[in-house]
Amino acid sequence: MVEFSEFILRVLFAGGCGLLVGIDREVKGKPLGAGTYVLVAIGSAALMSVTLSFALSGTVEDDAISIDPTRLIQGIVGGIGFLGAGAIMSPSKDGRLKGVRSGAAIWAVGSIGIACGLGFLKEAAFLSALIFIVLNIFDWLHIRGGKQVGLADE
Repeated sequence: MVEFSEFILRVLFAGGCGLLVGIDREVKGKPLGAGTYVLVAIGSAALMSVTLSFALSGTVEDDAISIDPTRLIQGIVGGIGFLGAGAIMSPSKDGRLKGVRSGAAIWAVGSIGIACGLGFLKEAAFLSALIFIVLNIFDWLHIRGGKQVGLADE
């Protein structure tokens, strides 16, 4: 069972990790802003922590009812996929899709929330830093390639 103080830590940590990625996207004027990333991270962490607590609480003693917290992970990943798809806009003039990287980033932030909800805070911090670095490397490559940062978000 996840104690309330641990729940608060996990959810706040997830929010901070989501904020790291979200600020990068917000500053660059990408389709999804910082608030979206924070909400996805804390929502995923909260759902995972509550489900884990419920599964470990012994509240359900009926053998006919099985509780599998991993099913929630599947639901979170699928739900965030729809949110990410909303970030992907119609093709630009050059035929490339816009918002794909933002869609992928919001999906990856969901994994940060799941990790935090399960108590894997070091792993979540690593994922946050890695996502931030990857996003910035590709933005840097686009600038070096002569593309304007705000135009394309592949």
